[in-house]
Amino acid sequence: MAFTDTLANKAIDWSGLALRSACLIALIGLPGHGFAKTGNGDAVVITVKPLSLLKTADLDFGDVAVGGTPGTVTINPTTGARTTAGGVTAIGGTPNGAQFVGAAAIGILVVVGISAAPTLTRAGGGSMTSTLNVEGGTGIRLFPGTGLQTFRVGGTLNVGANQLPGAYSGNFTLTVNYL
Repeated sequence: MAFTDTLANKAIDWSGLALRSACLIALIGLPGHGFAKTGNGDAVVITVKPLSLLKTADLDFGDVAVGGTPGTVTINPTTGARTTAGGVTAIGGTPNGAQFVGAAAIGILVVVGISAAPTLTRAGGGSMTSTLNVEGGTGIRLFPGTGLQTFRVGGTLNVGANQLPGAYSGNFTLTVNYL
């Protein structure tokens, strides 16, 4: 059988090419499941108990008698013990260090800080400066296995010569922040 170059034969060739092209285009458009890959990811979160801080005792320098020379009253932050120096004599009261109890996640790092030491003032005039000390110092701390930690604050009160009698008070702030 011989092929002749006729218009009918060329139409058959073109229609075959058109059919093959249509099939190829249809295959290209299908999703390629054979080449698809999947991957898995994890989602994680760590939750912590909100940090809380509760004052359980105020810093109290107790009652002191003042003479004609200046002196100091010191409260040890660890023991709460009071000592005096100079023209100041301890005469009673209930001296003790301030105490705060903090609760946080076990093993979490926190930063402990304290505000500037207060100037204690008296209604009607008079003031005394102070310095504060946090037991163990300020800075980074690790919450222990109980999730509770006690923070103790002591300090030194500078009493002037012939300090006016009366009740003196001031405020300070202890801060504990998650690191």
